Amino acid sequence: MKVGMTMAVRGLPVDQVKTLPYYGRKFPFIPWTVRSKLRVSFIFARNLFVELGLIQYVAFWLLLPFRFVPAYRRFRDGFRLMGRQFGFMAEIEWILLVIIYRVLEKKKSKEKAYGFAKKAIQDSSQFMMNDFYQADRLTEFEDPFEAFWSYHKAMFQDDSNYPNEFIEDKNLKIMVVHKCRNCEIAELTIPDLASLGCDHDITGYKAIEDKAEMEFRRPVTLAKDGEPCRFMFYRKGTAPKGDYEVH
Repeated sequence: MKVGMTMAVRGLPVDQVKTLPYYGRKFPFIPWTVRSKLRVSFIFARNLFVELGLIQYVAFWLLLPFRFVPAYRRFRDGFRLMGRQFGFMAEIEWILLVIIYRVLEKKKSKEKAYGFAKKAIQDSSQFMMNDFYQADRLTEFEDPFEAFWSYHKAMFQDDSNYPNEFIEDKNLKIMVVHKCRNCEIAELTIPDLASLGCDHDITGYKAIEDKAEMEFRRPVTLAKDGEPCRFMFYRKGTAPKGDYEVH
């Protein structure tokens, strides 16, 4: 009985992906659960504790109000651009990340500072991307790969933050991004953080590959290579074999 019910649920036609509650909402909107939000906060706090140790960790939070205003004054244009394009909470989160980065850069090194940000965002991406694409719901469709692509296209279609074009084949879907707002914001704040979104995608898409029945490749990005980002989504089992690097 359970097997029959599962097969019935898995049979939704792809055109019904449009009925999912958040279909067509633009990035960076994420239908986060409360649990996911708390997990992200915990991951960043835990990783910062590991980097600083107890005494410096406590000192960081005590000194945060005194660091906030100078940082905002220095990087006002970048923070305001983040707020205009992605919302107030995104602006606050970016301010906090910039402050953390500058503290770690001063106390340790640029490499350590970026390493903190990269590890925290990649740890978080492994469940954030599931919420982002409602990947658990995509498994209900008769063709999860096509359902994923339909959801993805609706999210990024005519997106002024990431001007793009789509190239489609049966087993390969490509999005080429010609301009990235992340890079623009990073240039106005901390240029080294431009590739943070790229690193988020590497682990995030990997985490939902099985549910979406796809394999993710991206040979180049604007932030890392100076060339248009080439998001390549292969139907599961059709991606080229061998060594490859996802940027």
